[in-house]
Amino acid sequence: MAAKNFKVTRNKEGTYELQGEISIHGIDGFKGFLEGSVKTGEEQEIAISLSEVGFIDTAALQLLISFKRWLEPEVKLRISALSAEAEEILSLCGLKTALL
Repeated sequence: MAAKNFKVTRNKEGTYELQGEISIHGIDGFKGFLEGSVKTGEEQEIAISLSEVGFIDTAALQLLISFKRWLEPEVKLRISALSAEAEEILSLCGLKTALL
């Protein structure tokens, strides 16, 4: 298994900030992060910033969309910011409205 090429930090507002490249090669780590971000028994919002993501492939986008659909309505997933690269990939794939 390839090493993950992304990093996750959480800012003081509680937004998860992803940095680097999110692809099928690190999908297990990305899935683990998403699952770990949910606190059971609580209604909440999970805010994720993709402003520092240089690349995101369709496997990671599909995982994000599936995760969002799985959460609703108890927990809201909010993409708070996009890098130019992530926005372009979402637009090219036609998935921007599915995530935002």
